[in-house]
Amino acid sequence: MSTNLKNKKNLTTAADEDMIARARALARARRIARAKELASRIRPQVNGTVRVLRFSLKERIQHFILIFSFTTLGFTGLMQTFSAWLPIAWVINVLLGGVDTLRVIHHLAAFAFAAQTIVHGFDILVHWFVKRDLGSMFPAWSDLTGLIGMLKYNLGLAKTRPEFDRFSVEEKVEYWALWWGTIVMGLTGIFQWYPSLVTQVLPGMVIPMARLVHMLEAILAVLAIAVWHSYHTMIKERNLSIFTGYMSDHEMEENHPVEYHRLLKAREFLEDLKTKKPAAAPAQNAKVEEPVAVEQASE
Repeated sequence: MSTNLKNKKNLTTAADEDMIARARALARARRIARAKELASRIRPQVNGTVRVLRFSLKERIQHFILIFSFTTLGFTGLMQTFSAWLPIAWVINVLLGGVDTLRVIHHLAAFAFAAQTIVHGFDILVHWFVKRDLGSMFPAWSDLTGLIGMLKYNLGLAKTRPEFDRFSVEEKVEYWALWWGTIVMGLTGIFQWYPSLVTQVLPGMVIPMARLVHMLEAILAVLAIAVWHSYHTMIKERNLSIFTGYMSDHEMEENHPVEYHRLLKAREFLEDLKTKKPAAAPAQNAKVEEPVAVEQASE
């Protein structure tokens, strides 16, 4: 009897060890795959320089659609808002053929913006629920410390800038502000587009309220993009990576050192594998590149 129990215990122990070995092998394979994905973004050039892939082609296409649709919406929407001004009224009536044409263009741009938002939102859900990764744009505690660090640096109270990961605190604020504006503009726009349907459920006063909120949010969004976003990207940082897809190693070291060092660590790990002296692999939950908007973000 005792022999049978001992044999069963040995079999159970062997099965457990086999399961543990399989789990370790799977975890190692995932870490190696993650390291390859990260290291592949470092692209040495023939002239000796190094470029780092920052945004994929899909992300850049989404951003182009965002730029085009947002600009069209802002232009056509503000023209309707200030149509009483004679120069704008002349452009609407003479060049565009009337306000109805302007509204058609505005609605078409809204469709393009909505489609791009849905695609980007689907990408986010895939990251959250399929890949089990909240993504680099998700708010973190380090954003608060980064914000305080930036305020100190801008006020001259700190000698160095805080080190950021894939996205800085300014980029995250812009990204989530874009989502907030999209929801507000979308709802108030639908209210104005289908007033008869909306007032069957809600009181009639919601239509003029929606018109007012839509106008104010539009002005705020256009100013935020024209002043805040344009300054921080194209003027202050001269960052064109959302168009080219790449940053230099110097730009990555200066603006996103945490992410850049993770890429270097991944490449070092793969190189050590070839010599059979593996360094510590990047953590399994290390962040990899994700969608924008639209900034993205933009996003």
